[in-house]
Amino acid sequence: MAFFSWKTLRKDVDKSESLPAGMSRQAITLGNVMIALHETFPNLKCKHHSHKSAQITFMLKGKLRMRIGKEERIIGPGEFAYVPPDTEHSIESEDEYVLALDIFSPARPDIVRRLHELEEQPS
Repeated sequence: MAFFSWKTLRKDVDKSESLPAGMSRQAITLGNVMIALHETFPNLKCKHHSHKSAQITFMLKGKLRMRIGKEERIIGPGEFAYVPPDTEHSIESEDEYVLALDIFSPARPDIVRRLHELEEQPS
């Protein structure tokens, strides 16, 4: 299959270890790349974390305070952020809804595992 729709993907909205409360995710793995559409609800504070995958975040709606290593900045629609592999980072939403597209390379194993768990659950 070469064409996909976000509507066909299961939404991860529970409190699994890979997803903080106040956030939802739709994701797909295509070869060695993962694309994830993240919704962040107002007043989310995501703890500092790192992963082996490089991450590109493209802001679609709202604003996020993003910390990458020692650098911190508020990013909004049309802006990108790059998180190198194994770099500690975090996000915070303020009082608005946020929609961001994340691209991970390689695909994050924790998210792949969670997607497989969701596939096995009845709809």
